[in-house]
Amino acid sequence: MTRTLGLEPTDGFEVGDRVGRTGSVRRRSLWSLSSGLPPESELAAHLDWLLDLLEPRRDLLWRLADQGYTADWFCLAASGAAEHAVGLTRPLLTRLLTVPGDLLLDVMGDD
Repeated sequence: MTRTLGLEPTDGFEVGDRVGRTGSVRRRSLWSLSSGLPPESELAAHLDWLLDLLEPRRDLLWRLADQGYTADWFCLAASGAAEHAVGLTRPLLTRLLTVPGDLLLDVMGDD
């Protein structure tokens, strides 16, 4: 992934890598990329940041997906009781449709 996309992952591991101190080994590889924005930034801003980086590589991403690689857009949205909802505009969702991967939202409250 790193060589194909020309990007360094935020986190990653390979099949066979050890898991902590347990001695078990990973059965799957992972290559993940996080935005460079502060965690408290709006979810839409994080997605825009990542899409700005990945959209120019969409053909490569689709080729990898066609080869069997799985892509997900995993997003954590945490909100306190007095805060507002997460907003995802139609233009942003349209941009997400141009690259492979399902949008996964992990939404949690302040408790």
